[in-house]
Amino acid sequence: MMIQTAMLELQTKMFERLSSDPTLLAKIEGVFDAVEEDQLHPYITIGEPTMVPFTTKNKFGEELVIVIHSWSVYAGKKESYEILNLCLASLRVQLGLSGFILRKVVVENITVIDDVDPRIKHGILRMKYTIQNN
Repeated sequence: MMIQTAMLELQTKMFERLSSDPTLLAKIEGVFDAVEEDQLHPYITIGEPTMVPFTTKNKFGEELVIVIHSWSVYAGKKESYEILNLCLASLRVQLGLSGFILRKVVVENITVIDDVDPRIKHGILRMKYTIQNN
């Protein structure tokens, strides 16, 4: 039984999908894994992955939760909601993971909070992917 996490493959495919979505890109200044200090708002980052393994007799699988963050300086939360909805729409398309089988996708939760910097609205989208090694 081969044991390998799909974390990098999933993040790569999510990044490719989000950063090539013309509707999303019309609304934001970019999609990032790491952000420069002078980055213009709004933008999104692909954040913290969490993995919980599961196995059967002869297969390895995992539940991966990946967090997408939106960062906005819009006066209210409206822009954050719009960006998160665009992320959801973009990620509804099959991601085509190489070497893995995507079994299930669930939106775990969405929230928008006031950031430590009071100008910034911080949107948080947690998506859970159930993935099995091929």
